[in-house]
Amino acid sequence: MTGIKTQEEQFEKLRNNKIFEAFTDLEFKQLQREMRLRKYKKGQVLFNEGDHRNKVFYLLKGLVKLERYDESALYMYTDYVKQEKLFPYGELFADGVYRYTAYAMTDIELFYIPAKLFEEVLAGNARQLLYFYRHLTNILIEHEERIQFLVGSTASSRIIKALAFLMEELGEEKTKIGLTVPYPITVCEIATISGCSRETVGNKIKQLKKWVNWITNKKY
Repeated sequence: MTGIKTQEEQFEKLRNNKIFEAFTDLEFKQLQREMRLRKYKKGQVLFNEGDHRNKVFYLLKGLVKLERYDESALYMYTDYVKQEKLFPYGELFADGVYRYTAYAMTDIELFYIPAKLFEEVLAGNARQLLYFYRHLTNILIEHEERIQFLVGSTASSRIIKALAFLMEELGEEKTKIGLTVPYPITVCEIATISGCSRETVGNKIKQLKKWVNWITNKKY
């Protein structure tokens, strides 16, 4: 009974989320009937680049990483999905395959929905479709800004901007300690985002830590 009650509560919470709230009750019930709750352990792959795109996912808990290499395997696109987000967005109504590999950076819990059903229901609801269009536009703007700070910037600047990006995307407000990222972000992750070597990132972070300590301990 506890598991059933928990899932019913999750459905109710989903119903009030902006991703689903403009659907009619009938449309939401169509989706709800086909939703499946799944749990993945840290490091498990949800799907690989090139796999048949047959599901969309709604993350309830944890963090998912999306990544994609170019043909040379030298450049890697990286993005993150945190809880209460739907993914992947870019492939909706488009490709028949996933354009990224997705894996769990932490233990995660999610719902998945058949992609074909979700697209059919979404296409029939203009209000909800408009929300998705606007949200996708915001994603494109964010990606353009990330490209801009990677082109022509110094290594130091890119690292600082990568840290700012992580704080903006994944940070959560904590009353006593301010904004913090409640996920395990490694030097390798920052190096990938900033396009710098791990050594350069490590040295810059040490420098920033010393600067923060100096500011914290400075007497006024």
